[in-house]
Amino acid sequence: MKRLEYIFEDKDIIVCHKPAGMATEGARAGQMDLVSSVRNYLARKDGSKSSKPPYVGTVYRLDQPVEGVVVVCKTKQAASDLARQIKEHKTDKYYYAVCYGAVPEEKGHLSDYLIRNLDTGLAEVTENTADAKKAELDYEVLWRKKGCTLLRIKLLTGRFHQIRVQMAHMGFPIVGDQKYGNAESMGVSKELGLSNVCLCCYKFGFKHPVTKKKVSYEVEPEFLKSFDE
Repeated sequence: MKRLEYIFEDKDIIVCHKPAGMATEGARAGQMDLVSSVRNYLARKDGSKSSKPPYVGTVYRLDQPVEGVVVVCKTKQAASDLARQIKEHKTDKYYYAVCYGAVPEEKGHLSDYLIRNLDTGLAEVTENTADAKKAELDYEVLWRKKGCTLLRIKLLTGRFHQIRVQMAHMGFPIVGDQKYGNAESMGVSKELGLSNVCLCCYKFGFKHPVTKKKVSYEVEPEFLKSFDE
């Protein structure tokens, strides 16, 4: 697993590139998660100036096998403002996803209702029931090769495992997805030597919670290199 990278930092926020395989928080014993890593980094940086642990706030998570941009807030005020932006759909979150199969349409919109199965711990597409939550995304095809399709996805809602379950339900599971994939998509992953899902939150745009300036941060996913070889 690659190391956590720091893309930007000021007194209010830290923008990180979370590697695939690292939990955002709540990692199992013996494993390091993003929140713990950032807290340790800030404590080392602060030295012995304070005995109080530094505040580290995350207002959205990426699944453990997913890499991408994660914004960490250094103050409760910054976290509150960024959480409000997300709730009001005032942020822009884009993903790259390599799906198994040839997605036929160049562009598309997916709208489903999702429910979380408490027995399996997985999300499922369901009817519009009282417990279901609407999940929407837009996608655009960037290339088709090696029996797969690279999509650029704009996430319009932030549901649990949303992109992974919606693409699988569409018939194009994400390569390397052990939870929602099939034998064929996992076969491609094994052939290319990939150990995580081919999904990356490559771009996140928002208003800085303090300066109110519009900012956007991007990363390049590691898994794309495997499809260029």
